[in-house]
Formats: sequence, structure tokens, C-alpha cells
Amino acid sequence: MRIRSILPLAASAAAVVALTTPSQAADNGSYFIQDARTGACLLTNEGYVGGQLGACGNDAVWQVRNLPNGSVQLASGQDEERCLGLSPVKIFPPPVFLSPCGSSPDQWTITGPAENGAPVALGLTEIPYMGTLTPSGDRATLAGRGAPEWTFTRVG
Repeated sequence: MRIRSILPLAASAAAVVALTTPSQAADNGSYFIQDARTGACLLTNEGYVGGQLGACGNDAVWQVRNLPNGSVQLASGQDEERCLGLSPVKIFPPPVFLSPCGSSPDQWTITGPAENGAPVALGLTEIPYMGTLTPSGDRATLAGRGAPEWTFTRVG
């Protein structure tokens, strides 16, 4: 009797874990990373306070690189040696920017359902307490609370 009553609970827990664990939401390749609400793209702009949102185009193409530890690097489609990472500017909410890959925290955990086009959450793997990437006006910052706010749209 006890085993039967525990099985539905275990199945429910497994379903919750499946929705909240890192997933390979995108294969290696070129993508637009879009605000799931508005469709605005995360741009590959420069500067210490990056994370600008705007129209999807050539300056909004990201190269997704899956890493052996289950995280990804998001490299600029225009300069694949520069990755999206935590900006050194000490303001709140914490900004993101492009820097040489590996020079700042730039490994991202993608959390959400492993369905094509389903919104996912993006958080820095090395410092998850900073929050998740969230749209805020015309910028994306690390002030999110884990909500699935981004979609990956394959380019090309």
C-alpha cells in the first residue's frame, strides 16, 4: 500500500525536476535570443553596460556553444571570441556585456522545458545567486527570479 501511495508523489517530483533542471535548449549553432513576451532580440553590442534589446538582425546573432559541464557560452555572431558575461560595473541590477570568452563569468545554465520554441531561463552557472537574465525596458540584466523569459530562434 505504501509503495502505491509514494509512486504518484515520486512521478510528480520527477515532472517538476524535469521542468527546472538545465537542459540543452539549443544545439550548437546560430540563434536569436528573444524576449518571450515582446520578441525583441538580445543584441551583441559593446560597452560595459551591454545587454541591449532591439530589432532582430545581423547584430543580434549569437553562437551557442554547449560545454561538457552542461552549460553554454553565448558568443557574438560577429566576433566569436567575445561572449556574453557579467559586466565588471558594480551597479544594480547587474549588467551583462561582451568580453573575451573566459575572462568574466560567461557560462550560462539554460533552465526550462526541452521543447523547441518554449521559453527558458538563463542564469550564470558560476554565480547563480546573481539572478537570471531578465528583460527590463530596452536592456537585459541579471535581476530575474528564474522565470522562463527567453526563446532561442535558429538563424540560417
